[in-house]
Amino acid sequence: MGYDENSPISKALYQVFESVGDQVSFYRGILRGSPEAIDRVKTRAKADVSKRSPAAYTSRSGTLHLPFDDALELARMFCAAEPAAVLAGVETTERDWARKARYEGEEYLVPLLNEYRAAWALIRQWTGHDPAIAQREAEIERLERLVWDAVYALQKAGLDKPAAKLRQALEKH
Repeated sequence: MGYDENSPISKALYQVFESVGDQVSFYRGILRGSPEAIDRVKTRAKADVSKRSPAAYTSRSGTLHLPFDDALELARMFCAAEPAAVLAGVETTERDWARKARYEGEEYLVPLLNEYRAAWALIRQWTGHDPAIAQREAEIERLERLVWDAVYALQKAGLDKPAAKLRQALEKH
């Protein structure tokens, strides 16, 4: 059904269903949860609660298992219905990893950032992330880099107190 564990789509689905917060989990192409929890997510996503895939099943323990294509459709609908719930985690994680990757010893985050950026782009597309917002984010990132450059210039000039103050302000956000 198009599932590939290492694809950006799968990574996006993991991220979306982590942000749902309703005791559902996506793992290895299958969305799992109690029938009630999945129905609540479907309701939040404005999806048809009665629609079930022929490949969906309920295990003996009462857990509903939805196949990859159902999980993908539900994730896309959830992103469109509740973009803030999904984008908060994406933007926080991306900003945090990008900030940490600048420090010595944290370079391992650069390939991880590159790997996840495609998934985050898909999520932004599914949420209808406005191009104006993307432009604003790019401007914020540019300004943040300028402030970091100022911190390093202040340190180089021996002005450690103002540099520390700027660094502290940047690390709070």
